[in-house]
Amino acid sequence: GSDDLSAKLWDVSTGQCIYGIQTHTCAAVKFDEQKLVTGSFDNTVACWEWSSGAKTQHFRGHTGAVFSVDYNDELDILVSGSADFTVKVWALSTGTCLNTLTGHTEWVTKVVLQKCKVKSLMHSPGDYILLSADKYEIKIWPIGREINCKCLKTLSVSEDRSISLQPRLHFDGKYIVCSSALGLYQWDFASYDILRVIKPPDFSTVSLLGFGEIFALLFDNRYLYIMDLRTEKLISRWPLPEYRKSKRGSSFLAGEMSWLNGLNGQNDMGLVFATSMPDHSIHLVLWKEHG
Repeated sequence: GSDDLSAKLWDVSTGQCIYGIQTHTCAAVKFDEQKLVTGSFDNTVACWEWSSGAKTQHFRGHTGAVFSVDYNDELDILVSGSADFTVKVWALSTGTCLNTLTGHTEWVTKVVLQKCKVKSLMHSPGDYILLSADKYEIKIWPIGREINCKCLKTLSVSEDRSISLQPRLHFDGKYIVCSSALGLYQWDFASYDILRVIKPPDFSTVSLLGFGEIFALLFDNRYLYIMDLRTEKLISRWPLPEYRKSKRGSSFLAGEMSWLNGLNGQNDMGLVFATSMPDHSIHLVLWKEHG
């Protein structure tokens, strides 16, 4: 998704453009085989059909740029995080705003809608959970077919406002992981307790891209790294070009992530990492043909 009022769907293996759609300025995208959802600097969210390029829904109500979107077809729900400090919950099929979640004091740069996989006093396995993150806090909300919901918990790493969270957030239904200048934080979702803080060398310059049971994918201004989470050591790195920087973290994308739970000989294929470049091209890091 681009500031040039377009979104494009690409084949990673060939580098060919499959579809192109005229859109608004795209700050965030999420898509499946049928549709594309875009969050925009024009303060709206839109849903587009790949095959025709038609706009099927327009979500209006934010008063600031929309930096992150997520949706779930089963729930018929779309969520959006904005520079107006709010998270909005929408009916995906009708575009109706169901709820506006308040409490953030900074731009909401990331929203994640995910099924819970653990039981606690506040949620059961299978419950849908919404996470929203700003510069300093991660908020946890229950999401279902009900309209009203209250924040279950607010997570932070420091009272010090000079320590900010990076705009990358990992949630797999069991663990929440986020990075800051103090290190890589992993919370247990059942208890909200901090399980561990990982502090590799020069961590203030390293950002989180993906987190699994065995490996984590990290990057900085120069390299892409793999960390072995069993030893908390960086075990591999690849040089990166001078990519385009973004304070919202939207210039970076992880590819297929199942290998982070352990390489099995089949999941070391395709895309590892993608980033936008200063010349408006996209730089891909792919697995070699045989691992």
